[in-house]
Amino acid sequence: MLLKFKDKKKIVSKLNNNLLKCLFIILINFKNFKCNSLNILRKEIYKCDAFILVLRNNLLKLAIKNTNISFLSKFIIGPSILIYSNKKNINNIFKILYLNDNYKDNFALRCLIYEGRNISLDIKDKLIILDNFNKSISYFCYYLKSITILKILNILLILKSFKT
Repeated sequence: MLLKFKDKKKIVSKLNNNLLKCLFIILINFKNFKCNSLNILRKEIYKCDAFILVLRNNLLKLAIKNTNISFLSKFIIGPSILIYSNKKNINNIFKILYLNDNYKDNFALRCLIYEGRNISLDIKDKLIILDNFNKSISYFCYYLKSITILKILNILLILKSFKT
């Protein structure tokens, strides 16, 4: 069904408002996704208090134009799924995507944005593992045993920059 111009305008403005308020954004390219698997994925993502959208690339590019996340437009190539939320539940979403056999072979992570900044995609493995604050402290202590003082200072500086 074709959308009228005013309907597209509403979608773009609503998405723009939601993306400006959200804490994290995950952009995924997908392939060979069946409609039933996408519906199941939507239900699982909604249970994590996040939103999932399959949008046309032009509408998504219009929604992020002239915002602090406009750099996301260079990652929008091919069929895309956008997942966003304003709660700190990103590790649950990565668990759904990477630990479920129905999805993990059918998508590629294109971009991860946390608090308006592009985050390295290498961190996704760590996000899957972390469940809570206690586990993250224990991993931090484990890494402290095996690294030098300079690396510890670099990590603390990075953590300080995340906090501010």
